[in-house]
Amino acid sequence: MTAVIQLAVQALAPNLQRQMWQGDQVAGPLAQTISSGHPALDRALPGQGWPIGSLTELLVEHDGVGEMRLLVYALRQLTVEAERHVVMIAPPYHPHTTALKAWGIAVERVFWVRAAEAQAFWAAEQALKQGGIGAVLMWASNARPEALRRLQVAAQDSRSLAFLIRPANVAVHSSAAPLRMICSPILPNGAQAMKRRLWLHKVGLAIDIIKRRGPPLAEPLRMELPVQEAMLPARTARPRRHERKANHVVDRCDIATLIAGGREAASVREREHEPIESA
Repeated sequence: MTAVIQLAVQALAPNLQRQMWQGDQVAGPLAQTISSGHPALDRALPGQGWPIGSLTELLVEHDGVGEMRLLVYALRQLTVEAERHVVMIAPPYHPHTTALKAWGIAVERVFWVRAAEAQAFWAAEQALKQGGIGAVLMWASNARPEALRRLQVAAQDSRSLAFLIRPANVAVHSSAAPLRMICSPILPNGAQAMKRRLWLHKVGLAIDIIKRRGPPLAEPLRMELPVQEAMLPARTARPRRHERKANHVVDRCDIATLIAGGREAASVREREHEPIESA
């Protein structure tokens, strides 16, 4: 049977061959892709990179665990090399201009759209229809199946990367997104003996691809994604009274809390000087 299928595929036109794949193989490129900047992740992604014209879901345990650091390379390529725009829709935190600049992203090509969750999907669909948009990033905690289907259709008709960032607990629900992955923070080896600032420079993500055109991963990928100094609170800043102090051991929830706190503090300081365009 396998031989028959292979012969049938070979008889198809090249454009149709690219749209077929066997369940035990990772699909080849259906369209153009952009490298993630991480060779191990590229090898696990169909087409060897983030797919253009397709919806990708990043499912995170907590906002701020590293989902933006995971996308840095692609966003830098789009805004600097390709001179295209990036649209962030309903992010949970104020976009951190200092960190974006430290990553080499052209902040003048980044747009921040404030939108209620009920309006965010509409905004994402409209953004995907615009020329010159390299990537659309949208955050949502809830999503109806029909909204996901519309977003996937809008992504298919575009020449953009489309990312939907949602809580990890929605992984049990079906989705129209062809590519879904769970991103979980991991601490570096020996973190218990390190000072907090040191291990933040060695923190990473475990990435489990739960849906792709191909077989599941044998085990999650482990990637080091260090937090840059620009994202951390100033060394002289005092911790807020309601925050739990931790000198050495910080659990996974605290990764997002600390990073988010740094972004919020820095954003307040620079908001009057270098704001990101918003709508």
